[in-house]
Amino acid sequence: MHATKQTRPLNVMAIACAAAVTLLAGCASGASSGGANPSTPSPPTNPGTTNPQPTAETTPTAKVVEGAGGAVVSTGNAVSQIGQQIKDTSLPLVPATAKNATGDVVIQTGETVATLGAGVRDGLGQIGAVDNPVGVTVANTGNVVTQAGATVVSTGSLVKALGSDQLSPLAPVTNPAGGVVQTVGAGVMSLGGKLGDALSTGPVAQLTDSTSKAIVPLTTQLTNATQTVGAATGLGAPVNNLLTQVGNTVATAGSMIANTNTPVVSPLGGVVNEAGKTVAVAGVLLNGNGSAGGNPLGGLLNNLPLNAAAGGTSGTNPLAPVTGLLGTVGGAAGGGSGGSNPLAPVTGLLGTVTGGLTSAASGAGSSSGSSALAPVTGLLGGLTHH
Repeated sequence: MHATKQTRPLNVMAIACAAAVTLLAGCASGASSGGANPSTPSPPTNPGTTNPQPTAETTPTAKVVEGAGGAVVSTGNAVSQIGQQIKDTSLPLVPATAKNATGDVVIQTGETVATLGAGVRDGLGQIGAVDNPVGVTVANTGNVVTQAGATVVSTGSLVKALGSDQLSPLAPVTNPAGGVVQTVGAGVMSLGGKLGDALSTGPVAQLTDSTSKAIVPLTTQLTNATQTVGAATGLGAPVNNLLTQVGNTVATAGSMIANTNTPVVSPLGGVVNEAGKTVAVAGVLLNGNGSAGGNPLGGLLNNLPLNAAAGGTSGTNPLAPVTGLLGTVGGAAGGGSGGSNPLAPVTGLLGTVTGGLTSAASGAGSSSGSSALAPVTGLLGGLTHH
């Protein structure tokens, strides 16, 4: 009997241990098979047409525009933060409802500004990386109008709140007026939705797509031109380094302002930070992968009759199109050659003029073949003899 009493607890413990081992094995098997937790949703793979995923690197011009758009977004966020601070501030003489409504109006205003900046940042700021950057920015206009309508609705709520609590005697006036403002805001929001649909589909979408296809190569050529000029003149790298240092300094100052946690002032730190980043990246417009051996104006001048008129190549002289044109003009005027001196046409022409002036001053007559001003000096000579 004593042995039997000892065996039963051991059997129960053995069964419990076996069940625990089986449960752990099942969990391990499920983990090894790569099973996902159904309660954790996976991130979407397609964010939609309002914010397309970049497929390539953006152009230098787009980087500057993206920075400018980011600065506008930061400005809107700063305004929204100030609005939240208004809601968190205690104002004894102002009804709580009116204070909160005021904060909401400021917040909605900031979000409107941020929405505008986001359209620039995600559209024109992604030139070279998205298919239709102009279309993204244009279609975002509908979102801006919708957000502006929400701001108007909040303004109507503020008008109504002015007749609450201590100011309740004003309710017969503020309530109807606020209702009218809210109705107008709702209409603006509805218009924004329709506008967004109209700007993102149909003929407008075709127009923006064609515009994007024209803007992308144009900005690329202009950037290549400025970068090559920077390389040819030797100013590209120094200006880039200067802008980078200044921009980083401004960005650091913005971070310091943001970390002060000072009401109204602290939210502006993000604006200063983004502005500094934009200045820092602007140097890429003058300093890129272009070399000083080519035509500083890139493919733009290659399509013009300038090089043909110059009669020379731009591979040996960064200013060959200009000096070649001067050589043509100088050759026609004074017969000089610009092959040995880039300014020979100009200096030769000036030499001819000054030679004529010297002869006129000394009173010595000359033939039209030796002086460009011989007719004038001859006439002056005849007048002085008379």
